[in-house]
Amino acid sequence: MKERKLRGITLILGDILIFYTGLALTILIRYGRGEFEKWWNLHFFPFSILFVIWIMIFMIAGLYDSLSFSGNRQIKDRIMRCMAAAGLIGIIIFYTVPQFIITPKTTLIINLAIATSLIIFWRKFYGVVLASLAKNRIVFFGLSAETEKLIELLNETPHLGYEPTSIILPDEYPASRNISLPVFMFDHNLPNLIRDQKTNLVVASMDIHNNAAFIKMLYEVLPLGVAYMNFPQFYERITGKIPVSMISEIWFLENLAETEKTVFEIAKRVFDIVVSLFIGIFAICLAPFIALAIKFASPGPIIFSQKRMGKNGKIFELKKFRTMIKDAEKGNALWAEENDERVTWVGKFLRKTRLDELPQLLNVLKGDMSLIGPRPERPEFMEELKEKIPHYMMRLLIRPGLSGWAQINFSYGASVEDALEKLQYDLYYIKNRSLGLDLSIALRTLFAIISRSGR
Repeated sequence: MKERKLRGITLILGDILIFYTGLALTILIRYGRGEFEKWWNLHFFPFSILFVIWIMIFMIAGLYDSLSFSGNRQIKDRIMRCMAAAGLIGIIIFYTVPQFIITPKTTLIINLAIATSLIIFWRKFYGVVLASLAKNRIVFFGLSAETEKLIELLNETPHLGYEPTSIILPDEYPASRNISLPVFMFDHNLPNLIRDQKTNLVVASMDIHNNAAFIKMLYEVLPLGVAYMNFPQFYERITGKIPVSMISEIWFLENLAETEKTVFEIAKRVFDIVVSLFIGIFAICLAPFIALAIKFASPGPIIFSQKRMGKNGKIFELKKFRTMIKDAEKGNALWAEENDERVTWVGKFLRKTRLDELPQLLNVLKGDMSLIGPRPERPEFMEELKEKIPHYMMRLLIRPGLSGWAQINFSYGASVEDALEKLQYDLYYIKNRSLGLDLSIALRTLFAIISRSGR
């Protein structure tokens, strides 16, 4: 964990250095060496304020999460959106704060172009450097779908510093499984395997507790400098999810026994009410225009009501601005799809900007929902989901929310498979929820709205 924080700090310091390097190059290009000192002194303080804001934007956008320590295409796109937002903020600051004296246009544009290019290059370089450093070499004990996905993720993101080397199985595995790593049967030869592969981390499934021979052998190799971590703990650290199929009832008793964090819940409720009232003023001003647009796009009611299941299974009426055509379901409960043809052109805009969810502030004020939490599911789907997905009803331990950890990390949910993926994020949030995590989710949701990267 300390190593990850150090890498994050290094990335931030590198970004700051690049911002100032970009400013220096911009002034050289714009004014030449002869007047560099004059214009540098004039730009230094206002741009320093701006750079602090830019770093905050990067934080909100999740560009300092460990999975973002690279320059892949997805991260490049996120950097481009962040820098576009950064440029807009720069314009607002320079043209509304007369104390800064300067109102740069060409300078800001040149600086944005240079800084964006350097940041993308720096991310790629940093990812390569991290990938080349000494890694934690991992042996996995046990095999599952989650294990295979995690191995694939670690191979695709070598900058995380983990190198899967092999898998140990307590018994035979299906020959049809296409496994990319060497597979060994558990034959009491663990010390030699660890020495040969220079392993320094063993990640094991939870059922290792039932294998006394493996536990004893793992205990004996501790002097070799080998660390041990159970799979759910390691999976959570890397992905920000809980592997649902690999945890049992005991996991919930150990991790979610204190579902009522009294101080946190009180503070969260106060936060919900204050923020909902504040946003509500904005919502009241927008409501007439949204209503007219909805009516213009298609006939039908302005407000759409739907039964949802809340905390402890309580049913409530969720309110939204209507985004689909009238009678879109025709009496049958249907999953909403990512590019649903039933959504009107106005509805698409409302969904992208999350304006369709403004009426849910009433649900928050009533106490049916919170601003942050798992999205409430329809009762019609709950029966199917709890039968097909282990522990699905555990997401009802807390109030559902307008936005949540699953919403900012997973694009859309339109099937049982998607519901399983989102449940893994929901359980992570329920276990780790705090005011800091809520604030992070709220800010990243705001960034998604501004950048229109929502569903």
